[in-house]
Amino acid sequence: MKLLFAIAMAAFVHAAGAQILIGQSAGITGGQAGYSKDVRTGLLAYFEAVNRAGGVHGQQIKLITEDDKGSRDQVVANTKKLIEKDKVFALIGYTSGAGVEAALPVIEQAKVPMLSPATGNAGIRLEHHRYLFHTRAGYADEMRRVVDTLATVGVKRFALVYLSDTTVNRKVMEDALTANNLKAVAAIGLDRNSKDFSGHAGALAESDAQAILFITNAKPVVDIVRSLKSKNYGGEFISSSFSGTGFIDELKGYAAGVKVTQVLPSPDKTSLRLVKEFRDNLKVVDANMKPNYTNLEGYVAARVLVEGLRRAGKGANREKFVAALEAMGEIDIGGYEVGYSAKSHGGSRYVDIGVVNNSGRLVF
Repeated sequence: MKLLFAIAMAAFVHAAGAQILIGQSAGITGGQAGYSKDVRTGLLAYFEAVNRAGGVHGQQIKLITEDDKGSRDQVVANTKKLIEKDKVFALIGYTSGAGVEAALPVIEQAKVPMLSPATGNAGIRLEHHRYLFHTRAGYADEMRRVVDTLATVGVKRFALVYLSDTTVNRKVMEDALTANNLKAVAAIGLDRNSKDFSGHAGALAESDAQAILFITNAKPVVDIVRSLKSKNYGGEFISSSFSGTGFIDELKGYAAGVKVTQVLPSPDKTSLRLVKEFRDNLKVVDANMKPNYTNLEGYVAARVLVEGLRRAGKGANREKFVAALEAMGEIDIGGYEVGYSAKSHGGSRYVDIGVVNNSGRLVF
């Protein structure tokens, strides 16, 4: 019996050692539920494809996701749990920029790498953080591209809508205006977990803005666009990539003409190897999920993490993993480039602007 117990324990220890634990805090419930679930599914699509092929250096990847309900305090609590109790190797795919801001001191003290927070939040990009790596452009890049483009065709009066728990995003919107010698005619901060934002539409209408810029989750975009369009507001609506694209279906006919910035190639562009493999892998984990920019973002994040693990070598510790990412330079993962160095963890500055056509399709 003792021998059998020893064998069983040895098998257990081997199995545990054969896993690479990766942690995620995301708003699985709350105002960002749809967005967060998309990010998680995109991560799983690639992780499970890698596991089916034998893992990374013979080790399986296990994703541990904790629900933070969109609360920055819960993000911090989840991060501590993932690091201290679950002993994760790295963190990935967080969906609250404000939460990442709050959790950064915990991450840096523990020296745990974090990849690809699914946000362009400006507050986590103002300074270089050794353990934080991005795989997408930031909101500063998105807003500068939008304002530069619209200002050249005569748009001068911009209203800003942002989440009040991360005011640095308001600053990058204002910086984009300042670069074009403009000032906002209105700036409205919102609670990301509110249930109804239609009441803010009145203040926006009174501002006489020619264009309304959003750095918010999807719900405020839906409520405000629907409310203003039903009152025949004729200005522009431009949402950052933060909103995802699921709101387009929810808005139905009201979505036509809405512009959306994106920081990845189209999930329908199957001529790209990245997109083709993404769609194939997504079908395996969720045959009913529609490919979109958000689950593609999760998929890209997973690919970059796995590339770093492979380059770090078998049994690598966190410091070797960080060093491997910094030594990676610019890589092409099938039609989308990501690059790092010891001085830059920005990953990408790719930004495109699409518009919803009368058929409800986002076109570029």
